[in-house]
Amino acid sequence: MSAPAENRGDGRGRGVIHRKCNATSVGVGTFPAPRSVKGRVLADLLIGRHITPGDCWREHGSSHCPHHVMMLRRAGWPIITDERLVGTSDGRQALIAYYHLPDDTIAAMDDAGAQFLAAVAAAQEARK
Repeated sequence: MSAPAENRGDGRGRGVIHRKCNATSVGVGTFPAPRSVKGRVLADLLIGRHITPGDCWREHGSSHCPHHVMMLRRAGWPIITDERLVGTSDGRQALIAYYHLPDDTIAAMDDAGAQFLAAVAAAQEARK
C-alpha cells in the first residue's frame, strides 16, 4: 500500500506534501510566459486536457513535467494529479501521473484566460 498522495517521499528521504493552492477568488492563478513550457502546459490544462509527463516530453520537449506542474501550483493553479496503472511494452504495470484542472476552474476562465490561450497559440505559430 502506498503513502497518501499528500505525503509521498521524494526518493531522498524527505516527505513531499502536496497542498491545495490558495488560488485567487475565481480559482485562477497567475499566468506564466506564453512562450514558456509552463505556459504551454497550462494552456493544455485550460482546454481541459489530462496530460502526462510523456505528453509534455513529446509535445513540448521537456522531461520536467512534474516541475512545471509544481511551479504552476505555486503560482496558484489548483492542478489535480490522478495516478493510473498502465501496461508497459514488456507486460509490467506502471503508475503514471495524469495532471488536469478542476472543471470549475476551467469554467471560471474569463477574457484573461482567452487572451492567454491566444498568446500561447500565437507563440507556437511563430515557432513554426
